[in-house]
Amino acid sequence: MDSYNKKRALSKSALKWLQTEFFGIFVFLFFAAVSKAFGAGANLMFGFTGLMTVVAVMNDFGLKEGRVARDKASLHGADVGRSFGLKMGLIAMIPAYASMAVLIISKATGAFNFMPAYKLINAMFYPLIDWAAHSPKVSDMHWWVVSLMAVLPLLYPFSCWLGFKISFDQVDVKEKIVYKNK
Repeated sequence: MDSYNKKRALSKSALKWLQTEFFGIFVFLFFAAVSKAFGAGANLMFGFTGLMTVVAVMNDFGLKEGRVARDKASLHGADVGRSFGLKMGLIAMIPAYASMAVLIISKATGAFNFMPAYKLINAMFYPLIDWAAHSPKVSDMHWWVVSLMAVLPLLYPFSCWLGFKISFDQVDVKEKIVYKNK
Protein backbone atom coordinates (compact mmCIF):
# COMPACT_ATOMS: atom_id res chain seq x y z
CA MET A 1 0.00 0.00 0.00
CA ASP A 2 1.38 3.33 -1.08
CA SER A 3 0.46 5.78 1.68
CA TYR A 4 1.03 9.46 2.18
CA ASN A 5 4.41 10.10 3.80
CA LYS A 6 3.59 12.50 6.63
CA LYS A 7 7.17 12.54 7.96
CA ARG A 8 8.47 13.72 4.60
CA ALA A 9 5.81 16.41 4.43
CA LEU A 10 6.60 17.64 7.95
CA SER A 11 10.33 17.75 7.26
CA LYS A 12 9.69 19.68 4.03
CA SER A 13 7.53 22.12 5.96
CA ALA A 14 10.46 22.82 8.29
CA LEU A 15 12.49 23.74 5.22
CA LYS A 16 9.78 26.12 4.02
CA TRP A 17 10.81 28.52 6.79
CA LEU A 18 14.23 28.67 5.13
CA GLN A 19 12.62 29.42 1.81
CA THR A 20 10.57 32.27 3.26
CA GLU A 21 13.69 33.54 5.00
CA PHE A 22 15.61 33.46 1.71
CA PHE A 23 12.93 35.51 -0.05
CA GLY A 24 12.65 37.68 3.04
CA ILE A 25 16.30 38.66 2.72
CA PHE A 26 15.52 40.04 -0.74
CA VAL A 27 12.55 41.94 0.68
CA PHE A 28 14.90 43.31 3.35
CA LEU A 29 17.54 44.34 0.80
CA PHE A 30 15.05 46.17 -1.41
CA PHE A 31 13.52 47.77 1.66
CA ALA A 32 16.95 48.96 2.82
CA ALA A 33 17.60 50.43 -0.63
CA VAL A 34 14.45 52.58 -0.71
CA SER A 35 13.58 53.18 2.94
CA LYS A 36 15.25 56.59 3.14
CA ALA A 37 13.40 57.88 0.08
CA PHE A 38 9.97 56.46 0.90
CA GLY A 39 10.03 56.67 4.70
CA ALA A 40 7.16 54.93 6.50
CA GLY A 41 5.56 54.14 3.13
CA ALA A 42 8.43 51.76 2.44
CA ASN A 43 7.76 49.99 5.75
CA LEU A 44 4.14 49.44 4.81
CA MET A 45 4.80 48.52 1.18
CA PHE A 46 7.63 46.08 1.89
CA GLY A 47 5.95 44.88 5.08
CA PHE A 48 3.00 43.81 2.97
CA THR A 49 5.41 42.21 0.48
CA GLY A 50 7.04 40.23 3.29
CA LEU A 51 3.66 39.05 4.56
CA MET A 52 2.64 38.00 1.06
CA THR A 53 5.94 36.15 0.67
CA VAL A 54 5.01 33.95 3.63
CA VAL A 55 1.46 33.51 2.36
CA ALA A 56 2.61 32.61 -1.17
CA VAL A 57 5.28 30.11 -0.14
CA MET A 58 3.23 28.38 2.52
CA ASN A 59 -0.01 28.35 0.53
CA ASP A 60 1.76 26.91 -2.50
CA PHE A 61 3.29 24.21 -0.32
CA GLY A 62 -0.11 23.44 1.23
CA LEU A 63 -1.76 23.24 -2.20
CA LYS A 64 0.84 20.81 -3.53
CA GLU A 65 0.85 18.61 -0.44
CA GLY A 66 -2.96 18.65 -0.27
CA ARG A 67 -3.17 17.35 -3.84
CA VAL A 68 -0.69 14.57 -3.11
CA ALA A 69 -2.49 13.66 0.12
CA ARG A 70 -5.87 13.65 -1.64
CA ASP A 71 -4.54 11.36 -4.36
CA LYS A 72 -3.01 8.98 -1.82
CA ALA A 73 -6.21 9.00 0.24
CA SER A 74 -8.51 8.32 -2.72
CA LEU A 75 -6.32 5.82 -4.54
CA HIS A 76 -4.67 3.98 -1.66
CA GLY A 77 -6.88 4.71 1.32
CA ALA A 78 -4.21 6.73 3.15
CA ASP A 79 -5.39 8.21 6.42
CA VAL A 80 -4.69 11.92 6.00
CA GLY A 81 -6.86 14.46 7.76
CA ARG A 82 -8.10 17.61 6.05
CA SER A 83 -6.35 19.68 8.71
CA PHE A 84 -2.88 18.16 8.23
CA GLY A 85 -1.85 21.43 6.58
CA LEU A 86 -2.19 23.14 9.95
CA LYS A 87 0.35 20.74 11.43
CA MET A 88 2.76 21.45 8.57
CA GLY A 89 2.36 25.20 9.10
CA LEU A 90 2.93 24.87 12.83
CA ILE A 91 6.23 23.10 12.13
CA ALA A 92 7.26 25.88 9.73
CA MET A 93 6.66 28.62 12.30
CA ILE A 94 8.81 27.05 15.05
CA PRO A 95 11.94 29.11 14.17
CA ALA A 96 9.95 32.35 14.31
CA TYR A 97 8.59 31.60 17.77
CA ALA A 98 11.92 30.22 19.00
CA SER A 99 13.60 33.49 18.05
CA MET A 100 10.73 35.37 19.69
CA ALA A 101 11.30 33.45 22.93
CA VAL A 102 14.94 34.53 22.92
CA LEU A 103 13.84 38.12 22.19
CA ILE A 104 11.44 38.07 25.15
CA ILE A 105 14.19 36.74 27.42
CA SER A 106 16.48 39.47 26.11
CA LYS A 107 13.84 42.15 26.76
CA ALA A 108 12.88 40.83 30.21
CA THR A 109 16.40 40.36 31.54
CA GLY A 110 18.27 43.13 29.72
CA ALA A 111 21.31 40.83 29.77
CA PHE A 112 21.86 40.96 26.01
CA ASN A 113 20.47 42.68 22.93
CA PHE A 114 18.83 40.17 20.61
CA MET A 115 16.91 42.70 18.50
CA PRO A 116 19.34 42.91 15.52
CA ALA A 117 19.54 39.12 15.30
CA TYR A 118 15.76 38.83 15.65
CA LYS A 119 15.22 41.24 12.77
CA LEU A 120 17.59 39.24 10.59
CA ILE A 121 16.15 35.85 11.55
CA ASN A 122 12.71 37.15 10.63
CA ALA A 123 13.80 39.06 7.53
CA MET A 124 10.44 38.64 5.80
CA PHE A 125 8.83 40.65 8.61
CA TYR A 126 11.73 43.12 8.93
CA PRO A 127 9.95 46.18 7.48
CA LEU A 128 7.02 45.80 9.88
CA ILE A 129 9.29 45.06 12.83
CA ASP A 130 11.42 48.08 11.92
CA TRP A 131 8.31 50.26 11.67
CA ALA A 132 7.10 49.19 15.12
CA ALA A 133 10.52 48.96 16.80
CA HIS A 134 12.87 51.24 14.90
CA SER A 135 15.62 51.24 17.51
CA PRO A 136 18.22 48.45 17.32
CA LYS A 137 18.10 48.15 21.12
CA VAL A 138 15.68 45.68 22.64
CA SER A 139 15.41 47.86 25.73
CA ASP A 140 13.78 50.63 23.63
CA MET A 141 11.06 48.28 22.39
CA HIS A 142 7.62 48.46 24.03
CA TRP A 143 5.81 45.30 25.10
CA TRP A 144 2.95 46.01 22.67
CA VAL A 145 5.46 45.54 19.85
CA VAL A 146 6.21 42.04 21.17
CA SER A 147 2.50 41.22 21.00
CA LEU A 148 2.35 42.57 17.44
CA MET A 149 5.31 40.42 16.46
CA ALA A 150 3.66 37.39 18.07
CA VAL A 151 0.82 37.61 15.56
CA LEU A 152 2.94 37.70 12.40
CA PRO A 153 4.19 34.07 12.45
CA LEU A 154 0.58 32.84 12.57
CA LEU A 155 0.59 33.36 8.79
CA TYR A 156 2.62 30.14 8.46
CA PRO A 157 -0.01 27.71 9.79
CA PHE A 158 -2.98 29.67 8.43
CA SER A 159 -1.63 29.85 4.86
CA CYS A 160 -0.49 26.24 4.81
CA TRP A 161 -3.77 24.99 6.32
CA LEU A 162 -5.85 26.98 3.83
CA GLY A 163 -3.87 25.76 0.81
CA PHE A 164 -3.93 22.15 2.00
CA LYS A 165 -7.67 22.25 2.72
CA ILE A 166 -8.52 23.85 -0.64
CA SER A 167 -6.49 21.27 -2.53
CA PHE A 168 -7.50 18.27 -0.42
CA ASP A 169 -11.21 19.14 -0.74
CA GLN A 170 -10.80 20.05 -4.45
CA VAL A 171 -12.32 23.50 -3.99
CA ASP A 172 -12.48 25.47 -7.24
CA VAL A 173 -11.56 28.92 -5.95
CA LYS A 174 -11.96 30.56 -9.35
CA GLU A 175 -15.54 29.30 -9.65
CA LYS A 176 -16.37 30.45 -6.12
CA ILE A 177 -15.05 33.95 -6.83
CA VAL A 178 -16.51 34.37 -10.32
CA TYR A 179 -19.92 32.82 -9.72
CA LYS A 180 -20.15 33.65 -5.98
CA ASN A 181 -21.80 30.30 -5.10
CA LYS A 182 -24.73 30.77 -7.51
